[in-house]
Amino acid sequence: MVKTAGAVGELTQAVLELARGQGRLITAMSDDAREQRITNLIVRPQITADPVEKARCMDALHRRSPHDSF
Repeated sequence: MVKTAGAVGELTQAVLELARGQGRLITAMSDDAREQRITNLIVRPQITADPVEKARCMDALHRRSPHDSF
């Protein structure tokens, strides 16, 4: 009975540590998405203001296969 109680305690601790790690991963992913949105807000006006850069970006979009990963 003592071994079982000890094993249950260890299992509980492991699950709690896993849950904390999962929470940090989710936070990191949302932080990364927020940073990407901010970057897009900064870069997009720069691209649209420069006709050469805009044409280059549009050309790159047309050349990319729909099966290519981003």
